[in-house]
Amino acid sequence: MFKCFSFLFFILLSFSLKSQELLANVVINHQQVQSSDDYIYDNMRKSFVEFLNNRKWTGDKFKPEERIECSFFVTINDRKGNSFSGSIQVQSGRPVYGTNYKSTMFIVNDNDFDFNYVDQQPLDFNNNEFTSNLTSILAYYAYTIIGFDYDSFGKEDGTKFFTKAFEIATLSANGGGIGWKSTDGSQNRYWLIENINNGAFKNFRDCLYKYHREGFDVMRSNKKQGEYSIYKSLLSLEAVHKRQPSSYLLQVFFNAKSDEVVNIFKNASSQQKEKLVPVLIKIDPGNTKKYNKILKNN
Repeated sequence: MFKCFSFLFFILLSFSLKSQELLANVVINHQQVQSSDDYIYDNMRKSFVEFLNNRKWTGDKFKPEERIECSFFVTINDRKGNSFSGSIQVQSGRPVYGTNYKSTMFIVNDNDFDFNYVDQQPLDFNNNEFTSNLTSILAYYAYTIIGFDYDSFGKEDGTKFFTKAFEIATLSANGGGIGWKSTDGSQNRYWLIENINNGAFKNFRDCLYKYHREGFDVMRSNKKQGEYSIYKSLLSLEAVHKRQPSSYLLQVFFNAKSDEVVNIFKNASSQQKEKLVPVLIKIDPGNTKKYNKILKNN
């Protein structure tokens, strides 16, 4: 009996130690492109899931329940043989300690998702050289998601993963498609990872930690203290905005956080509201109507 228990424990332990970092859901919308071989999109989805979920992205050990939940929503707008073009929305979440709530960490809408895909062909990727635009984009977002998650648990703990994402962007600048270069616009993969790795955005990296680890994770035991940490972390972003007005990174952050921020502070003190709301509107003017709802709750 003891031997059976030991064997079962070993199997469970082995599964736990080998668990990968990501738990990605992939959805592929190809309604705009109809063909006789639509089965290829189901195979494509499966290959994306396998690439994201079965690859070891870090050297750390993850338990199954610790895997980072994320979603990749792909829209195919055009197809010519094995060449596809469209967009990809990437989103990730983070559990809040002691609750069933998951805080949205990251939402990016990437409209430059052009790639080649051959049905049933394995997706190759090499950290040290450009292999394909498809796997470079998927790996880039995998490392960025992991970086955001690590930063939220430890101060700047995501650095090595953000560095890997930046290295992918650098390798892909020549061989890849649009979105990898600084000249490809102001809201693309290059500027997102450049901002994250730029020392001028240190307050943003600090905010990720204070907002989540010192804020949300504390609220269950001390709601007032947790809310105050979130409040201070948001105010600190004003310094980032002054250095880099309308930065893509801050837009990505508030795409994920604007609704959450309103829910947190709609019942805050008048003093906090009157100081925070003008800062939020300055940094994130696109969501002014949302933030004004905080004041209306006085």
